[in-house]
Amino acid sequence: MGKASAHQKAESMIPSVNFHLWQPCNMRCKFCYATFQDVKRSILPKGHLPKEQAIDVVRHLAAHGFQKITFAGGEPTLCPWLPDLVRTAKEAGMTTMIVTNGSRLSDAYLAALRPHLDWIALSIDSLDEATNTAIGRAEPGRGTIATEGYRALVDRVKAHGFRLKVNTVVNRINRKEDLSAFITYARPERWKLLQALPILGQNDAHIDSLTVTEAEFEAFVERHAALEAITRIVPETNAQVRGSYVMVDPAGRFFENSEGTHRYSLPILEVGTHIAMQQMGYDDEKFEERGGVWDWNGSRTGIPARITLSGAVASGKSTVGKLLAERLGYGFTSIGNATREAAQARGMDIVTFQRACVADPEMDRQIDRAFAAQCNAQERLVIDYRLGFHFVPGAFHIFLRIAEAAATERLRHAGRNGESHHTLRERNATFQRQFQQAYGLDYTEARHYDLVVDVDGMHTPEEVLEVIIAHMKTPTLKTG
Repeated sequence: MGKASAHQKAESMIPSVNFHLWQPCNMRCKFCYATFQDVKRSILPKGHLPKEQAIDVVRHLAAHGFQKITFAGGEPTLCPWLPDLVRTAKEAGMTTMIVTNGSRLSDAYLAALRPHLDWIALSIDSLDEATNTAIGRAEPGRGTIATEGYRALVDRVKAHGFRLKVNTVVNRINRKEDLSAFITYARPERWKLLQALPILGQNDAHIDSLTVTEAEFEAFVERHAALEAITRIVPETNAQVRGSYVMVDPAGRFFENSEGTHRYSLPILEVGTHIAMQQMGYDDEKFEERGGVWDWNGSRTGIPARITLSGAVASGKSTVGKLLAERLGYGFTSIGNATREAAQARGMDIVTFQRACVADPEMDRQIDRAFAAQCNAQERLVIDYRLGFHFVPGAFHIFLRIAEAAATERLRHAGRNGESHHTLRERNATFQRQFQQAYGLDYTEARHYDLVVDVDGMHTPEEVLEVIIAHMKTPTLKTG
């Protein structure tokens, strides 16, 4: 057993750990602070531990009491046994995440990860090919990922039911770019913005041409501040990052960067996590101050604090929403009330007002901003809101899907004889045009929702309610 170094201190209580299990990477990002060439040259020629030793490291970390583990690299998806590591962590009770450039996330690979992986964090610094080429966010011989490729990647990640985070390194080349359109499309639960970080021995060769001042970094953050309405923006300056992350290198050693370079502990598998941790100088207060503790389990455990319902005309979302609120003891609110009040204030009926919103999308935006602010300020709330998926981040989002014929029949049974399948189709089309013009969104796309329920064959709203309750308790499937 090795002895603790002169840096020994009281053991950190930071609950999350990043395991940089794989030194090799298929991209060459010039600002990368985790190249680990020093580790490869000195003690780990292959750039990674053997499979069984890597699994043992994960077991040690879990036994130490870490609640969340993030697998990083290099590029972790190059590791053939990454699914085994994720499974080991999950079975030990940890929340699991990977940070990846996304280049290897095929449907088959995502399906293999799905049973045990909670979060996927995509490293996306720009949608501009020239920018990505200049910073090295490209595969040799294959080039960069195009905008449509990133959009398709987001769609695949969400379709397989993973929770989505995006990491962006703000540097001298991308500092003036605006990623609002992409983030609006992707709607990650968290968007971490990192100031390009110089680390001696890791990115010395290029980092001087990529650093930004704190003022330049803050300008990038401020440019995207309006996106707080749809995602949690997490900006981290160099000062906030240094010393506040518990990290494990590819050789299975804790390391920290508080002094601007990597300092490593003795190997965990030789001395155990407690002694190895005591050799580090992690800053618990800085970890808490930068928001390191957050609800990474979120709506995946128990009933979420907010639930939104969306759907086409006659899908029953209002009725089901009220029943759901009653069952849970939650409040209920509807965008319909806010819309009717806005129409009355302008002396319009609801149909005329809806047409006016199509002609002037800013009318829609004003209502949505005010209504979303009310919803996000409350908890224990069921929200009847077609755009709830967009404006109420972190909620459990439900879409009730119904065929046109079934919807028309429902209206007939309800005595609404003046509404035919023609008027039904027109109203649904108007909603789609309205939201497309205001936000560039199609609210009927399943990727926006945690649960899609096909209500055609369900005869009562109570049947729909039971499906929703069951899926919220075990939200692993996308459709009901």
